[in-house]
Amino acid sequence: MEILFSQHALDVMAQRGILESWVFDTFETFSVKVSVSDVEEHYFKQIEEADFRCLKVVYNPKFMRVITVYFDRGMRKRGCK
Repeated sequence: MEILFSQHALDVMAQRGILESWVFDTFETFSVKVSVSDVEEHYFKQIEEADFRCLKVVYNPKFMRVITVYFDRGMRKRGCK
């Protein structure tokens, strides 16, 4: 899977201290994947180095681009492992 980053994704990763390696790891070993539409997929994974918070990566498979990345507080209770 080719992964490109939108400028927004790069900006919020820098602001939130999210490492690019965490994003790649989330794609490779996600705990939950939700296909919202043909142009939007959500990947979730707990990040050990970030106190086991649940990282959410929003990806557009049509353009092979990460749209945004953030720690989803609510997903921890809904199966992010």
